Order: sequence, then structure tokens, then C-alpha cells
Amino acid sequence: MKKILVCNQKMYLTYDEAKVLKNQMDTLDIENVDLIVCPSYLNYEIFNGYNLGAQDAFYEDKGAFTGKISAYDLSFRGIKFCLVGHSEIRDIDNDEVVNLKLKAVLKNSMIPILCVGETKLDKELRRTAEVIKKQLEVALKNINLNEYDSLYIAYEPRYLIGGKNTLSKDDIIDVINYIKKIIDFMGIKKYKLLYGGAISSENIKEIDCEYLDGYLLGNSCVSFEELKKIIECIK
Repeated sequence: MKKILVCNQKMYLTYDEAKVLKNQMDTLDIENVDLIVCPSYLNYEIFNGYNLGAQDAFYEDKGAFTGKISAYDLSFRGIKFCLVGHSEIRDIDNDEVVNLKLKAVLKNSMIPILCVGETKLDKELRRTAEVIKKQLEVALKNINLNEYDSLYIAYEPRYLIGGKNTLSKDDIIDVINYIKKIIDFMGIKKYKLLYGGAISSENIKEIDCEYLDGYLLGNSCVSFEELKKIIECIK
């Protein structure tokens, strides 16, 4: 089975830098990898030809919402995936807003990549299970997936984002299995489980396992050499 690789480029690349990276990425062998590219809004056209995802989307289709981009407009322009509740967005959005965004993404025929994860304080207080359970239950409240809908869930410990250290394989498996139990109990059938959190070419081999359908990358995906090595490791 192909591993999913979600490349969240965040705000790392200028237009010219994105063009250089795209030309380099075109040389990659991604036949056995399901690659999803999430550029900044301004760089979508550069990555035409790849499976495109949005880094966020607003929950209203239209209206007086300065600076927001609607799931409706993204879907209309051919964007197939959308991150929902990424750790950096959760600094602004609460669980209820994440739920509204998830509904908007599904309503507009996109596949949500729902991000869940605990803060450093949550980890220190041993609240990881409690926090993730609440995030999942609120985000998926009143969500009814039909036979055409899909859901990706990415576990990303928030305190590791942007750092150099990641979790051990055993710790990742423990949380992923916990998430799976919650999702199965909620009756959701079609879903994929991803992991994100300071993934690099140096640690990907240590954490790669059959329990994971794929990975959510951050700054490692905007370095061509890093991305190439990661793809070679998971193919």
C-alpha cells in the first residue's frame, strides 16, 4: 500500500523559491507514494499537476470575512484536501471552530486532514489521552460520512512542531492505536492515520511502521534533498 505524504509548506517559500522546488520535485520518483502538496494560497498554480491541499479553510462559503479563504472557493478551484485544526491554527481556533471547518470541508467535497495533539503542558500533566479524545469527539460531532467521504487524521504532538526531536516509534504506536479505538467506537469506517512532528530524513526510518498510513511534513518538505531522502525511505 502506498504511504501518504502530506507536504505542508506553510509560509516558507516565496513565489520564486516555490518554482525552483517544483522543478526539483518533478524529478522525484513518486510512483509508490501518495504525495499531497499544501502550498501557500499564492503558490497553488505552481504546483498544478500534484494532489493539492489547503493549509486551512474558513467555515462560511461567502461573506464579509476579511482575510479568510472559504472551503467552497478552494473546492471550486480544484483543491482536493484541506488541513483542519493544525497545531498552529489551534492557537486561534477552539475545538468548536475546528468542527465547523471540518463540516465545511466535507460539504464542499474535499478530504479533511484533521490534526490532533497535545501541548507540552498536557504531556507533562499526562493528559494526552484526555486531550486527544476531546479534540476528536468535538471535531467529529454531528459528522455523518457518506460512502464517498474520506477522513485523514494526523497525530502531531504540538510541542514538537518545528523542533528537531520526534517521538519514539512505541509512543507513536500507542497514541495511534488509541485514536483508532476512538474512531472505531464512533462508527467511522473510512479513515487514514498519519503522524506529524519534527519528521526528518534522519528519524523517518526509526518511526516508520505498519500502523501508520502516512506522514505530515513541515519544514522538511521544503528542502528538496530532505524530501527526496524521506520519499526514498518510505517507498
